[in-house]
Amino acid sequence: MMRVLAADIGLTRTALCLYTGGAVASLQLESRLEYDSKAFSGLVPILGEFLRGQSVSCAGFGVAGPVLDGVGQGSNMPWPVDVRDLRTVCATTHCALLNDLEVAVLGVPLLPPDQLVWLQRVALDRSAPVELVAVGTGLGRAFMIPAPDGTPRAFATESGHASFGPRNAIERRLLAYVAERHEIVSVEHVLSAPGLQTLYDFIVHEGLAPPTAQLEIERADDPSAVIARLGARDLDDGCAAAVALFADLLGSELGNTALRSLPRGGLYIWGSLANKLRSVLERGDLLDAFLDKPRMRAVLETIPVALIDEPELGLLGARQAALALLPPG
Repeated sequence: MMRVLAADIGLTRTALCLYTGGAVASLQLESRLEYDSKAFSGLVPILGEFLRGQSVSCAGFGVAGPVLDGVGQGSNMPWPVDVRDLRTVCATTHCALLNDLEVAVLGVPLLPPDQLVWLQRVALDRSAPVELVAVGTGLGRAFMIPAPDGTPRAFATESGHASFGPRNAIERRLLAYVAERHEIVSVEHVLSAPGLQTLYDFIVHEGLAPPTAQLEIERADDPSAVIARLGARDLDDGCAAAVALFADLLGSELGNTALRSLPRGGLYIWGSLANKLRSVLERGDLLDAFLDKPRMRAVLETIPVALIDEPELGLLGARQAALALLPPG
């Protein structure tokens, strides 16, 4: 009996899935549990509680942060994750420990058509790179390159920490505004959940809209969620302006990403904030900004662009990373 473990490890929660079956083609989900990450001293105790001494055939783990020399230290995680410890508790050498976006991009080819919302639908080139950009608490990016043997290679990046470059007068004012709070202004400072709140604050500060929703935003546990909700439904001028600016900035950044790798295998947008802003991103402003590279517009028109409507993408990719470790046959 094959037993495959998939794990998505984050600051607030760790999700674990166990798949069982006689072969890869017959694997079925046996159990799925979520744990409060902060309630445990590390991943090993969580795995101990989930597996209860049982071994697995292979395991894939995605952690929200860089992984170096088999050790993952999440960007905000209270504890590191060492692949050697995972091999011990899982009783197998077939353990893959990867960055969470590096894992998630491996799940993209498994998505059914109804979980893709196409913003620019053109033919996919199955031999070309695939890009995944995640928009949530931060801005993450990973890419995947197909391989002749059918096993793609995924690569993590830290693109969210690249410098933010303004394109017009408003964005130059935005850069100056954010630079008062951060010595170096990164893309993530404006394209993330905290970044959306920064855009709202900037719009109010510049007098571009009245602060009519300010009190509700300040009282909220998740201010960006309030801004996204009010802005997407056009219920508040300041929030609507913030989400419109967010869509424009995101489209431009996606255009930059596409020019760097020419992902004719698909450029995919994913993440909690992207999902909240789906109606805004579908309106066309994002695609207009994506294509707004006059000399390169014709090139960008060859790039498939889609939103992913699948919150479990990380677990799908973790399973794929685990299975890739098994010997063929």
